[in-house]
Amino acid sequence: MSSIELYRIKKRIEEAVNILVVSHHDPDGDALGSSLGLSLFLNSIEKKTTVYNRDKCPEYLNFIDSSNLVNSIENISDDFDLILLLDLNDFERTGEDMSIYLKNTQTDIIVIDHHQNPKIKTNFSLIDANSSSTGILIYNLILSFGQPINNLIATLLLTTIITDTSSFRNSNTNSEALRVASELINLGANMQLINSSLLNERSLNKLLLEKEILLNHEFYSDIHTLISFCTTENYKSTNTTKEQSEGIANFLLNHKEVKIGIFIRQISKNSWKVSMRTDGFINLSLLANKFDGGGHKNASGFSFDGNIDYLKKLLRERILYEQQNPTS
Repeated sequence: MSSIELYRIKKRIEEAVNILVVSHHDPDGDALGSSLGLSLFLNSIEKKTTVYNRDKCPEYLNFIDSSNLVNSIENISDDFDLILLLDLNDFERTGEDMSIYLKNTQTDIIVIDHHQNPKIKTNFSLIDANSSSTGILIYNLILSFGQPINNLIATLLLTTIITDTSSFRNSNTNSEALRVASELINLGANMQLINSSLLNERSLNKLLLEKEILLNHEFYSDIHTLISFCTTENYKSTNTTKEQSEGIANFLLNHKEVKIGIFIRQISKNSWKVSMRTDGFINLSLLANKFDGGGHKNASGFSFDGNIDYLKKLLRERILYEQQNPTS
C-alpha cells in the first residue's frame, strides 16, 4: 500500500465537506463494515456523509446498525464534493442507477479496494490486492488522521476481516489481518457479537435450505471441483431468502477431496449468480474475468444468463484449461 497515495487521499478527504460513500450491491460484511465504519469516523471529524447501497443489509449481518443506509438513487443529492467507492473497482458493481450517476458526475471519486484488475479510472485510488479486506485499508486510512477509533467503528472494521477471511480460515488470512484484528479488539471491537451473529444464529429453515442445496450437487473428480446450485423453488419451498445461502461456496470447499467450491444461485428463469472459492488451486480471478466477473484469486464470482447445464459445462472446460495452463 502506497503511503504517498494514502496521504493524498487523506488530504482530499480533509478538503471535503459533504461526502457520498458507496459500496457494491448485494453487500457483504466487508462492504457494509467498511462504508459504515468510515462514515462514522468521518462524522466524528465533522464531515457530512451519506452511505449508499442499492440493497439492504442482509439478514446475517443484522447486528450491524444500517438504519442510515440509503437504498434509492432518488434520495441522493447532487451537492457532494467527494465520492468514496469502497470494496469495488467497477461502476457496474454499484447497480444500474448508481453506475449511471457515477459515470456522469464531475465530482472527484476515490476508490478504496482490495480486488484485482481495477476498471475505474480516477486520480485517487488506494488498491491493495494483498489486503485481506477493504476494511484493513480503511483502518490504515483512519489511523493516518491521528484521531480516536471508538468501539463501534472497531467492531465494524473487525467484521470486514472476519467475514472476508471466513473467521480466519481462508488462505488470505495473513499476518496483517491478524495484527489489525488484534489492534481492533484492543480498541474495543466486540468479537463475541460478530461470531455469535455469524456462526450461531441458524434457523431450521436455513438448515432445510442447506439440505436442498447439498442435494443439488455434482462433484467432478478430474478437476477436484464441487458444484452445487439453488433454484428459486428451493428458496420458496424452505421459506428462505438468498441471504440464508451466504457462505455456501466456502462450505463446499471444506472437504478433503474438493479444491474448488462453486455455488450457483438462481436469480430468475435463466439468470444465475456464481460464487467460487479455492485455496490457491487455480486463480479464480482469471476464471471469473472470462465471464465478465471478478474478485480475488481465491474468491471470485460472476453473473450468467443461459441454461445452467451449459454453464456447468463451460465451468468444467475452463477450470480444466486453467489447471493445464496455470500462467495464462
